[in-house]
Amino acid sequence: MKTITLVIACMILGFGGVYFAVQTTEAETATTPTSKDQLYTCGMHPQIISDKPGICPICNMKLTPKRDAGAADGTVRIDPATRQNMGLVTSAARYEILKSQIHTFGEVAIPDPNKYSITVKFDGWVERLFVNEEGKQVHRGEPLLEVYSPDLVTARKELLVAMMSESNTTMDRLAEAARNRLLNWDISEEQLDRLTESGEINRTMIIHSPVDGFVKAKYVNEGDRVTSQSLLYEITDLSTVWIKATAYEQDLPFLQLHGAAQVSVPSLPGHAFKGSIDYISPILNKQGQVEIRLTLNNPGFILKPAMYADVTLECSLKGERLVIPRSAVINSGIRQLVYVSTSDDSYKPREVTTGAVGENDMIEVVDGLVSGDPVVTSGQFLLDSETRLSEAVQSSSSNMSGNHNHIAHTDLMNEPRMHADSSDHDMDVNDPYNIHTCPMPAHYHVLHYGPEACPECGMDLVPFNETENSPVYVCPMPECKVATREPGLCPVCNMKLIEYKPEATSDR
Repeated sequence: MKTITLVIACMILGFGGVYFAVQTTEAETATTPTSKDQLYTCGMHPQIISDKPGICPICNMKLTPKRDAGAADGTVRIDPATRQNMGLVTSAARYEILKSQIHTFGEVAIPDPNKYSITVKFDGWVERLFVNEEGKQVHRGEPLLEVYSPDLVTARKELLVAMMSESNTTMDRLAEAARNRLLNWDISEEQLDRLTESGEINRTMIIHSPVDGFVKAKYVNEGDRVTSQSLLYEITDLSTVWIKATAYEQDLPFLQLHGAAQVSVPSLPGHAFKGSIDYISPILNKQGQVEIRLTLNNPGFILKPAMYADVTLECSLKGERLVIPRSAVINSGIRQLVYVSTSDDSYKPREVTTGAVGENDMIEVVDGLVSGDPVVTSGQFLLDSETRLSEAVQSSSSNMSGNHNHIAHTDLMNEPRMHADSSDHDMDVNDPYNIHTCPMPAHYHVLHYGPEACPECGMDLVPFNETENSPVYVCPMPECKVATREPGLCPVCNMKLIEYKPEATSDR
């Protein structure tokens, strides 16, 4: 009886041990990824991907297990420790007034309405100059020169004769015609009134300045004959001046008429001038700039034409705009992406359309985001690298086919004749590629890592350098097992393919 009890106890213990061992094995199998599923990459060169631990061929750093790059929609999952090491920082998209402070330079110029040309509308001779030098300041009504004109004397006589004759319709018409003729010659009403009151005919006429300003140029001397086509003086009014400046094309959304501006002149330290935008050119120049113009008061005439000026424009767009830091945008030239935090450890790429860039390097988002979306502003390029690597691995596994010109990871292909592990064959330690091809010229397109039978004719493949084969290109990473007749990029790790030279390889 004791023997039976002992046997039963041993059987119970044995079955329990077997059950525990099986459960432990199943748990380990379910939780431990196989080396076949685990990829390794270089922290400095993420384009390097291997299915085995090893050393980076570029920087000789140890390859580390590659993190899961996420789902098919590009979502990247990062554990908290790695997120801290990557320095990921997010900022919420928000609505605000987008402002910009535009700095440019300009030049002081004379306003076109402030330029005056002094001429006469009759023929004569200059008998006297009251203003005989350029740069002199003159005032409205100040005499400039005295001119003798026979035509002017005759017209005055006709006016006096008509006015002194007996009043009738004919004489009244003659008087009116003579008066209008003198008015058309810019003889003032005041001068005509003095003529009719005194009855004296002066042989000369004095030309007065029509404005306050400075004589910019003088073209006449005493004794010169003048005609209706003669230019006598140029006078400029400098009580107000223009500042002609330029702004770049990207600043156009912020430029508005009557926008405030601050102007300083390097040669006038301590002076600040306020103005507004009076004109925005409708045409860009060859440098992609638009001309703008400001009008400034010029007390004391301290602003001189041709002076250089520093211009600061305080501008803003109308209404609130959805904005994010410009550093959050990854611009590939084809599209613009941002990474939005969807949870504590997940980040999803999202395509956006951007607009104007304002102060503090904030950029308008026209489409793709809503207010409150947390976008990554630091470390987003590392996230983008993870996404691109994931896409490369997925595309290589889906795009690789049974084409004999390509040899890839055995995990990605199920072609025993085309893809064999290096452990299945004795490979030359000095040639990690050990590429073989068919000895039949018609089957030179067949390439294989190590010896194998030709899938088309069944002949044994021979080392590549024993044939008169055309160039073959391989990945610098032998573990990618990629060989092709055409140069390009490795479909596994995206590195540039190199020409396979067994002689050079065997020397390594």
